Amino acid sequence: MVQLDQRVRFKSATSIISIEMWERFSFYGMQALLVYYLYFDVAAGGLGLDQTQATGLVGVYGALLYLCCWAGGWVSDRVLGAEKTLLGGAISVTIGHLMLAGLGGKIGLAIGLGCIAIGSGFVKTAAITVLGSRHGEQEGDAKADPAFQLFYLGINVGALLGPLLTGWLSSRYSFEMGFGAAAVLMIGGLGIYAALRKPMLQSFPLEVKKALLRAQNPAEKHVVGTAFAAVAVLCGVLLYLLLTETISADQLAGALLLITIGAALWLIIQPLQHPQVSAEEKRKVLAFIPIFICSTAFWAVQAQTYGVLAVYSQERVDRMFGEFEIPAAWSQSLNPFFILALSIPISLWFMRGSRTPSVKIGISVGVIIAGSGLLVLIPFVGMPLAPVWVLPLSVFLISLGELFIGPGGMAATAHHAPRIFATRFSALYFLTLAIGMSIAGNVSKFYDPTNHTSELRYFAVFGISIIVIGVGSLMVAKKVG
Repeated sequence: MVQLDQRVRFKSATSIISIEMWERFSFYGMQALLVYYLYFDVAAGGLGLDQTQATGLVGVYGALLYLCCWAGGWVSDRVLGAEKTLLGGAISVTIGHLMLAGLGGKIGLAIGLGCIAIGSGFVKTAAITVLGSRHGEQEGDAKADPAFQLFYLGINVGALLGPLLTGWLSSRYSFEMGFGAAAVLMIGGLGIYAALRKPMLQSFPLEVKKALLRAQNPAEKHVVGTAFAAVAVLCGVLLYLLLTETISADQLAGALLLITIGAALWLIIQPLQHPQVSAEEKRKVLAFIPIFICSTAFWAVQAQTYGVLAVYSQERVDRMFGEFEIPAAWSQSLNPFFILALSIPISLWFMRGSRTPSVKIGISVGVIIAGSGLLVLIPFVGMPLAPVWVLPLSVFLISLGELFIGPGGMAATAHHAPRIFATRFSALYFLTLAIGMSIAGNVSKFYDPTNHTSELRYFAVFGISIIVIGVGSLMVAKKVG
């Protein structure tokens, strides 16, 4: 009977794994083209924006996506329920890709990216909830469930293959063809989910099915209406300001950085002032601050792979392999490739028992490694073109740092969270990504691939600053013990 239950659970997981994999496939495939689409000349199929404005917008988009994870959690808990939030998010992503491929131009870009950011945030939030709910009230550790391993594998496979397909199509044909491929893939993923949705829901225990299909803490109708109206008005105003160039990408990136930092400060200060939070819990909240800073610093570096390093791949790397020119967008597949290749060795190393470094030390070391990923580019400043292996080396170091920081950051967030703030405190981890993306968007305006002095200063100052943060955190971690 246990084996039968496990088979039913695993079968029900296939639809969730499928929709997440295809969503990631289409998302990373689109993201690999985004910065090029923004700054390439109109004659080359792009929008002709300034390169610094393009990298700034990529940072803004990344930050908005992770802020939408918050919105997804609220919609799931207070409005639709997890499963309907997942389905609605997938539909929103599909519409976004269709807008990019079919409508085109600045209007298609604004509407498309908005739909994708909202949809991806909803899918990210709801997919894990639905997948974990397959256990119902039965005993068992969801983290030991092989479906979660396949879920994570699907994310990285999608992230690896998406840029390879869309990058080749855009370089061989057009950006529209690349965006169209992302749309087709997402439509296919949505179709698979729709076909498997009914049997998936039927496999759940009745009480779990009811919980997934309705809000657990329903908000009053006027609250929901006000929230959605406010979001619609805000999106409309931002769309108008961007299309009329009343507000620049730099200004939007700066405003978003202030908003995300303010939200993080609020989440940290709130438990420190709450009477039901014990003195020991408050001490743990304060001890989390260096971890928060380190995680934010890392994601600011990692976000370079979508912006500045994507430009570096196009403008500064010799991509000729015989008579074949490697598409610049293929550089976006380096990070998921290294994550897949390094995950098992790093996991085995972390399983060494007493010799394993503490989470705080591991995160600090990860930041130092990631910062060095920018410094390795410095010797090639001033060369007409950097060798093809230089960028993979840089991304390798950033990816290695990610394996120290990503799992450790999530574990540290859970460990330091006060009991009554457990869920809200976990949102701090997503805020490190949002703030990191915002920082990347703000500093990218200082990168100029045509100016050797500017390029040297950018990689040196940014890389050394990140390493200093890591070293400082390491010293604090060793002192505290």
